[in-house]
Amino acid sequence: MRLLIAILALFTVASGARAQISSEPDFFARIRMAGFEAPVEFRRTGAKVRVDMLSGGVTQTYIADRDKGVLIHLTAAGGKRTALLFPMGREQALLPLPLDLAALEARATVRPVGSSLMGGQPCRTVEFSGYLNQSGMACVNSDGVLMQMTQKGRNAPLFQVVAYARGVQDAKWFVIPPDYQTAVLPGLGGASEAIGNVLPTEPKPAIKK
Repeated sequence: MRLLIAILALFTVASGARAQISSEPDFFARIRMAGFEAPVEFRRTGAKVRVDMLSGGVTQTYIADRDKGVLIHLTAAGGKRTALLFPMGREQALLPLPLDLAALEARATVRPVGSSLMGGQPCRTVEFSGYLNQSGMACVNSDGVLMQMTQKGRNAPLFQVVAYARGVQDAKWFVIPPDYQTAVLPGLGGASEAIGNVLPTEPKPAIKK
């Protein structure tokens, strides 16, 4: 729960992010992030985002739908499979750092300085300043996705994309599995209104007679 509260507090982007959804590319990325035990898996299709991360030896999954204003936390700790639903503001995202150049430009001054290769892909190197009162370097691929971000004065990057594939993600990644018990917990972070619509659950397999 403390991890979820931290995520809701930190995982925000610029207030104009919702207007940019139509231009954001659909993709899958495996991201090595500072402070995380293992690479984080990130999937995005339209306004839907899924993040899978390892915390305390347990895989934690977060699914967000910015159009519906719903955040789902899937956990299977202790053998109990639970889907916790929270209201989520439409300006929120699921990573503490920007993954799009547009999100970085909305909150920082960005200046191109060259080009490089990252994860086998060509990317533009940019210098930024003023993002959460920090400055540093970032590398942007042709889709406008940040492949790496390094804070000034640090040798290790804040995050680095180690695998990237553009394309619409399967709808199954953004629904609640049928073997998860759902619990709605309104009022924590994000939208103040009650959750009216929740993400659909994955259909249960038919029972053969």
